[in-house]
Amino acid sequence: MKQDRLDSGIRTVLGAAVALLPALSLPVGLACAPEPTVPDADLAIIAATVLPMDRERALPDHTVVVKDGRIAAVLPAAEVTLGAGTMVVAGEGRFVIPGLAEMHGHLPGANSPPALTEDVLMLYVANGVTTVRGMQGHESQLTLRDRIAAGELAGPRLIVGSPSMSGRIETPEEAVGLVREYAEAGFDLLKVHEGLSPETYAALAETARELGIPFAGHVSDEVGLMAALEGGHDTVDHLDNFVEALIPEEAREDMEALRGIAGLSELVDLERLPGVIEAIEASGTGVVPTIVLWESGILPTRPSGDLKSERPEIRYLPAETVARWTEAVDSGLERYGAENTARIAALRRQILGLLNEAGALILLGTDSPQIFSVPGFSIHREVVSYVEAGMTPYEVLESGTRLVAEHLARDGRIAADFGVIAPGNRADLVLLEANPLENIEATREIAGVIAGGRYLGAGDIAESLEAIAARRAAGE
Repeated sequence: MKQDRLDSGIRTVLGAAVALLPALSLPVGLACAPEPTVPDADLAIIAATVLPMDRERALPDHTVVVKDGRIAAVLPAAEVTLGAGTMVVAGEGRFVIPGLAEMHGHLPGANSPPALTEDVLMLYVANGVTTVRGMQGHESQLTLRDRIAAGELAGPRLIVGSPSMSGRIETPEEAVGLVREYAEAGFDLLKVHEGLSPETYAALAETARELGIPFAGHVSDEVGLMAALEGGHDTVDHLDNFVEALIPEEAREDMEALRGIAGLSELVDLERLPGVIEAIEASGTGVVPTIVLWESGILPTRPSGDLKSERPEIRYLPAETVARWTEAVDSGLERYGAENTARIAALRRQILGLLNEAGALILLGTDSPQIFSVPGFSIHREVVSYVEAGMTPYEVLESGTRLVAEHLARDGRIAADFGVIAPGNRADLVLLEANPLENIEATREIAGVIAGGRYLGAGDIAESLEAIAARRAAGE
């Protein structure tokens, strides 16, 4: 029985009264339970294997019950009786994980058509991404965040970063004023970019600590990684300045920000690496690697034609955006050289593996939408790169679930009510056809997504994606 679709194809399950589908059967023993366990639930995923992500374990043949956008129960299927108004999702042979987080995402600008913004939100949710930390934001995104939280708009939960705090901020006084302005406006964090002087960065950091607002993102080359860690950087994204820290200071004096390391790759001194890893581990600063973006677009290792052929998801973004990406990749590859970019790519993966071995905090992020990293889809490519760098599938999953919740909630600004499948937490869930602990690529095999209590089935996902592709093909 088909539900009325709300918000671009997502079905609401709040207050739904849906008869059990004929093709679904209740687990053996359910009918003889003496009393209904959750008689007034909104939705239940029946008889799935639940990966709660509180620790490395699996709960086979369990039912996850959702009510009012929250997880009401996680119990053996035989112990659960549901009321006739509960929407039932078949879980047998499937796996439930918490919704994934994108810790370095972006949203269309304030002047973008509302339909494009809603499509980007859908791309995230359709891929099981239910929390997005938006970096380099705008005041309009605060309204977007609040509308999603209020249930007025379908989308992932948004953590909204401020406009870029970059080298355009020339004095400490200017930095202090902007930190206060962005904190008062209600931004969840400050987005730090390239070009800040050490004095300006220090003023930014001191004021941010005073107001209790985190600051994260890039590391200014003038500041350097070690000073950023000492200053309280919340997360270092893109492994920014990790490679730079391995190159002698005198060689970096006139180096181009971000991409200049390609021309100095032969000067990398790996003997410096243990000190860098020790510093990041001691600081508690999170690391958001964005491995795939770097290899695809920042210092590309392959031509754009290869990326286009393997990433059909580019059809969900405007053609002019893909054209800009194409130019950026091919010009970057020509400028920096495939041998240099491949050397940097291998080094970044080596650093990620060693950081993980040392116990550093790795948080999942891709910098989407960015060069050939399409929202949502890029997460599934990123998790593969982490496994290839030496992380286990469980470690990768926790980098995008429980660890994100714990990190974002550590100062009390954001509730740690997600990232783990447990009663009381937000009903942000992904139903998979295969076990991601056995093969991390199973995160792509999505049978359904629940974001804040709203259910999107596989058919709804396909329908929504086709509609987005049609709008992009029509030039909308």
